[in-house]
Amino acid sequence: MLLIYLLLAAPIIAAALWWGSWTWVAVALVVAVVEFGALRRSERFSARLRRTIGMRRRRNRERVIESAYVIAASCGVLLAVGALANRGL
Repeated sequence: MLLIYLLLAAPIIAAALWWGSWTWVAVALVVAVVEFGALRRSERFSARLRRTIGMRRRRNRERVIESAYVIAASCGVLLAVGALANRGL
């Protein structure tokens, strides 16, 4: 669970580091909102304890939501790395 919270914090940290460059701040905040929404709706995280791998097939909607989360989390990490590189940290 710690990794999930760190991934969710990445675009928020990026927004703080990009402060003043409003386009990047807006992009980082949109990524954070999409990531949080996908995380809340994803069955993988909300019901991970009662599902075992291979027990049942996932519906197409669940796959789309999980894909949206993975893409948003990846974008959030890239934004954070870019912000750190821009700051010279």
